[in-house]
Amino acid sequence: MKHDIERLIEDLVAEHQHGAIVVAEHAADILKKRVSSGEPSSPEAFRRELLLTGWALIRAFPTMAPLVNLVNSVLWKAEESEAPHELRSIVIDATDDFKHQLRQRPGFVAERALPLINDGTTIVTISSSTTVRQALLHAQRAGRRFSVICAESRPRYEGQELAAALAAAGIPTQLMIDTAAIEAVPTAHLVLVGADMLSMRGLVNKIGTSALAVAAQHARVPFYTLCGSEKFLPPGFPQLEQHDWNADEIWLARPEGAAVVNRYFDTTPLHLISGIVTERGTLTVAAIEAWLATARLHPVLTGVAATHGILT
Repeated sequence: MKHDIERLIEDLVAEHQHGAIVVAEHAADILKKRVSSGEPSSPEAFRRELLLTGWALIRAFPTMAPLVNLVNSVLWKAEESEAPHELRSIVIDATDDFKHQLRQRPGFVAERALPLINDGTTIVTISSSTTVRQALLHAQRAGRRFSVICAESRPRYEGQELAAALAAAGIPTQLMIDTAAIEAVPTAHLVLVGADMLSMRGLVNKIGTSALAVAAQHARVPFYTLCGSEKFLPPGFPQLEQHDWNADEIWLARPEGAAVVNRYFDTTPLHLISGIVTERGTLTVAAIEAWLATARLHPVLTGVAATHGILT
């Protein structure tokens, strides 16, 4: 079963075009599959297997905070019983509850984003955020008439997926190469982006987001991230470094000695963000700090544990 789980994680990584919410749903299924198999010898053995699988998922997607929150929540739930069969049921219920919240939250965030989108608004976005898509479609259903510029989001071109969905819904949409979308920001009224992680270090999202934020600040165009609380990184968890992805995506026939850096995400400083649209409404950075202060990180996920062998 251990090797089966490893293959499932490898397959999920191979399909890395998915956004954080979709990845987190699949991760919940992998955790559920792991705890549903075999008979643990003890509650301690059960919790350790749960931790090791969760850590493998977090390490596979180090920029996606929902996986940290998923693992954190099931670890706390696994403290509620000492009976292995009860532990299994508790964790399965916890993963199902987490998936339910993941599916519901973009709709709540989309509703809170509606006041930002007015008739005649031109919006710039990047990548293919599930939450941004729902917000734009919700605004159209609410009768707002607006247009969207989608950055194509190299090297995986996720922006094409979003542009196709918006165009199919009848929303006037343009797809631009990333640098052209950045240059278009001064002609727009609003920049809306999704999120993979929000911490006090900044907003982690598809690479190019930070450049959009800088352009928006210079042009005095509002820049908002649509970010449900599942994207908040719990204080105390060490923010991991992202992976370098396959260099062939950038340069297949590169000559010997030519180095390629292929990273999918960047970090936008919080001072460049006009507001953070959550399921509770549009909040300031200070309000997010207060919200984060209420989060409980399981002891085995603290910085010391995560970096000194407990999770290896």
